[in-house]
Amino acid sequence: MTQSSSVAVSARLRGGLDSLTVTSIALVAVNALHTADHIRQRFVGLDWEILAGGSALSVPAVATLIVTLRHDRRAPLVAAATGLLVVGGVLASHVAPHWSALSDPYPAIHADLLSWAVMLAEVAAGLLLAVAGISALRWLPAGR
Repeated sequence: MTQSSSVAVSARLRGGLDSLTVTSIALVAVNALHTADHIRQRFVGLDWEILAGGSALSVPAVATLIVTLRHDRRAPLVAAATGLLVVGGVLASHVAPHWSALSDPYPAIHADLLSWAVMLAEVAAGLLLAVAGISALRWLPAGR
């Protein structure tokens, strides 16, 4: 099996892009919007831990896009792991009640509708990326 065939097994969409590529691009874009929203809010109430946590989600999102664009055979696994990491991290930080220095619960800070929409879009993009990665993994031959 060639390096590109594992990514090629994921569903092809219009324009020849596969679902891993589309969802990887979407996650990076929405992650950037989430960062821009925090900038719009002037980082009010954000400690360095929250900023580090957000960066810790941005790095694997960009790395996933890179391995996906390179058609690396590990792209489906990286996508599945990154998608689940983003979903868990964003929900734990912004939806769960305050639980640690990594908490920035939107209900407690009375975040506006735009902040909620962008944050939930990032969760959705992470979930779609995880599903695309898991789906592509299902089509890999046993032992890979």
